[in-house]
Formats: sequence, C-alpha cells, structure tokens
Amino acid sequence: MNRSSRLRAPRARIVPPGQRIMRSIVAVWLCMLVYVIRGMNGEPFYSIIAALQCVQPYSSNMISEGRERIIGTLIGAFWGSVILFAELLPVGGSFRTTVIFYLLLGVFSGLVIYSTVLMGIPQYALFAAVVFLGIAMYHVEDVNPYIHVYYRTIETIIGVGVAIAINSVHFPRIYDRSTLFVSGIDSVLFREDRKLTPFTKVELNRFLDEGMRFSVQTKQTPATVREILSDINLKLPIIAMDGAVLYDLHTMKYVRTEKMDPELVTHVSGFLHEQGYPFFVNTIQDNLLVIYFKDYKNLILDEVKDAHHEAVDRYKQEEHAPAISSYVSMARLYRKKRTSPYRNYVRTNAAITHDVIYILVIDQEEKVDQLHASLMEQPWASQCRTNFDTFDCEEGEKLIGAPQTITFGNDPGECDVLIEDAGRDRMVKELKKRFSPIDLRGWRNIIHM
Repeated sequence: MNRSSRLRAPRARIVPPGQRIMRSIVAVWLCMLVYVIRGMNGEPFYSIIAALQCVQPYSSNMISEGRERIIGTLIGAFWGSVILFAELLPVGGSFRTTVIFYLLLGVFSGLVIYSTVLMGIPQYALFAAVVFLGIAMYHVEDVNPYIHVYYRTIETIIGVGVAIAINSVHFPRIYDRSTLFVSGIDSVLFREDRKLTPFTKVELNRFLDEGMRFSVQTKQTPATVREILSDINLKLPIIAMDGAVLYDLHTMKYVRTEKMDPELVTHVSGFLHEQGYPFFVNTIQDNLLVIYFKDYKNLILDEVKDAHHEAVDRYKQEEHAPAISSYVSMARLYRKKRTSPYRNYVRTNAAITHDVIYILVIDQEEKVDQLHASLMEQPWASQCRTNFDTFDCEEGEKLIGAPQTITFGNDPGECDVLIEDAGRDRMVKELKKRFSPIDLRGWRNIIHM
C-alpha cells in the first residue's frame, strides 16, 4: 500500500569542490612546471587544455579522452604540415587570395574529417579538424610555422601524460571486496526530489570499478530500479519488491521469488473488493512482470482522469464503486508506467491467485491508514506483510558468497547503518569509509589506474 503526498523541493546548498576540481588545479600547476623546466619554450596553453579535458571521473574515460586528443592532434598536424610544405594556401590581403583561401580551407577541412573516416576512427575528427584549422588559419604566415606544429603535438602529449599521472595517484587505501554492501534507495541514495547527486553517481561507479560488492533493496519493482538507477553500473542482483524478488539486471531474470499463498491472495482480494478499492496484482510469469487489474466502468482506461470526472461520480453510489481518489491515483500510475518495456499490464475480471508477488493499493495517506487498520482486524491478517511508501501520484547475500553484509537504510533498527540525510551524500560517504578506508597498509594502491 502506498501513501501519496507532495515531495518538498531540496534546499539549495554550496557543495565543496570534488576530486576532479582539485586534480584539475594540480594539472595546471604541473603543466606550467614542465614549461618552466623546458626553459619556458613551448606553448603551455595546449598542454593545459589537454590535461583539463583528460582529467575524468573514471579511468576508462580518461584513457579514451587522451587517445582521442593525441591521435586527433597527429592527424590535424599532418594535414597542416602538408599544406605548409606545399604552400597551397595563398597569403596576402587581396579579395582574390581571400576567396581562394576560404575555398581551400573548406576543402581541406573536409579532407581532414574524411581521412579519419577512411582510417575507421571518425570519433577523432573533431580534434583533428581543430588542430588543422589552428595551423591553417593562424600560423600559415608565421616565419616558421612548423614550430607551432611541433609544439602543438608535443604539448598535447605532455598534457595527456600529466592527466594520466594525476589520475593514477591516490591515497593509500585498503579495499573490502568481500563484504556485501546493500543500500535502500528512497531517502538513502536519493535526495527528496528522487534524483541522484553527481557526486553519488561518480563515487558509486568508481567503487564498483574497484570491485566493491554492492546492491540495492527497494519496495519498487525491478523495472523502476532499471529506470531510476540507469546511470549506476550495478553488477549484482538487486532485492526488489521489499524482498519478494531477487532480480539480475544484466540477464533480466528473476533469480529468486517469494510468492504469496493463493489462499491469502483470495482473502486480500476479497477484502479489497468489499472495501470498494481497486488494486494491482503483480505476478511473475515466465520471467515476466505481469500486472493484472480490474477496470470498473473503464475508469482507468478513460482518456480523462480527474477526481471530478463525471463517470466516477456516476458510479460512486454502486455497491462495488471504487474509492474515487484511489481510482484516480491508480489511473495516473497506469498511464505513467504502461509504456515501460519491463511491465506488462493486463485487464481482466478473472480471479488471479497464483504467482502473485504483491498487491498494490494507492490512495491518500489518511485513507490508506484507515484501510490498513481494517485489514489488521481480519482473522488472516497475521499472514500479511504490509508496507507504506510516500510519493507524488501526479508524477540474497548467500548467492554471491559474501561472508558479511552491511545494510544502509533510513529505518532505525532495520539496518546496520542509519542514513538520516540523503541530500548530503551521506550514504556514499559512509560507504566509502567502510569499503576503502585510508590506511598505510594500502601503500600498494597509491598508484593505479
């Protein structure tokens, strides 16, 4: 059962500079230091630009960016040298020479880009064209333009090298790759606006690249997790539907399911019918999430869904008329989720009792409280497990062999680490302390990609 209410907008706050900013500062210093050591010969502007672009949150991005800059620079420098050597571009200020210059500049820019296509590396076309145009447009009339070609190439290599060196140096840390870390999502990973902060995204993905065993537990479906955590490279199965399923995001298979007893499903369904409440019956069939619902008087499938819809008012006095606000909330959720490729909605009047994972009811908070109180008075209530979630209606450790598990959540007594302020990246900061604490015993990890 879910409670619905509006979420408060997160308060603006000033965040401290992160590692990328600090590493960028050091990169500028080192590029200038190399320039001084070389007797102040060269053009350090280009090494600084290359270094700043190559200081990336992830090592794979840094290597890719560095390769792109170096190869692109070499291609652009080659074509620039060809033009300089052949003296193809005219110099002078006449209209005739200017027109010829512009025409040839466009033709050779196309040749630069086309050469990267023929070489099978079109992703390097931008940097190659930038380098070529820099030589052709601003240095063709230099006394010795080849000096700029030389410096541009050398400075780029220096900048990339500086970036790699900076990104490879870390604090001495020891990594706990044996413990399974499990985190909640809402109010733990997410801020109040149900979004991940950039810091959380970067740090979590970095931990996962370092070999951390990490998963999430949530009351939501695996489909919702795929959508809201698409930027996180989760490798282990997730615990979804409040423990009802263990789902592998990569194989898109339910590794394990805990299904409701068919007799209990009959009791709960009958109770909700008596109370006049619509509901979704979530089932797992042939590794698919199939969601069944009854649509009294076509209210869910009607084009207009509003608390004052005349169709709702017309049927609200009938014996099994739905709770108006519940039906409106249910219709909104249906409209929002039905296009998902991970959900399969089926309208039916048949009694669905097998393969049921959970039953979902949506309404305003006070009405859900009343319904829950009535539910707990039923003779079979002890067999039920109910959970509440608040949202805006308008919008298995044994399987991986982890000897220890640490859970993060926001319910006191229900988790190992209590997270009370998700908006300040508390969860990721606490996770970092436990997964990779600074320790001199980790001196071997000071230098690594």
